[in-house]
Amino acid sequence: MASIFCDGACSGNGTRAAYGGWAWAFWPSLASGEPTYYGAGKLKTIANGCPVASTNQRAELTALLESLRWAAAHPEIKLTIYTDSMYAINCTSKWGPGWKRKGWNRGNGSGEPLMNLDIIKPLVEIWRPCWALQHVRGHQTGSGPEVHGNNWVDRAAVAAARGDPIISHSAAAVVKEDVFALDIPTSPVVQDVIEHVPADTGCPVKAVKKIVKVADVKQADIRRWFG
Repeated sequence: MASIFCDGACSGNGTRAAYGGWAWAFWPSLASGEPTYYGAGKLKTIANGCPVASTNQRAELTALLESLRWAAAHPEIKLTIYTDSMYAINCTSKWGPGWKRKGWNRGNGSGEPLMNLDIIKPLVEIWRPCWALQHVRGHQTGSGPEVHGNNWVDRAAVAAARGDPIISHSAAAVVKEDVFALDIPTSPVVQDVIEHVPADTGCPVKAVKKIVKVADVKQADIRRWFG
């Protein structure tokens, strides 16, 4: 069974200066060595056109959502998705569907608002029971596939939050979002993996969005262009 591990990270959780990141990684079987594919990026600070604080919960939810988006694009792969966040699991497969049936409220008369619905709603819509969501304890020491996979994405999420490059020597990789590069070649292969930043960002450069295959682009070049 193939496996995806995902994790979120947030520095300064609960403060105005907080910043976060997310990461996921795919292994075709048990997690060992470098992943075959991975994705990571900074946590978005705008939701529905409004500023939103970075938190651990939003980072964990985003990591799981990005994992499911990749899984949805590869329906032929049977896999288990591992996360160390029971909150993310419950929002996706337990509480979330109930909130949806109740019109996206708790339905208990408390009037307490639901948080993070901008991420939870798409999670509920995209998740399918054929994708098993498995809880794994975070920050483990020792060895084994679960330890390796969780620690790999933990490091990647922390790096993404800081804006540091995430280097994989795997056969293919998803270059993290929100990494900007100036001198990007215009060959068809490379052009396929970049998109223009929306005009309202005021940023004249391009953002990396899609899959880069080492068969087409060398890792050394990826590091040079996007690192």
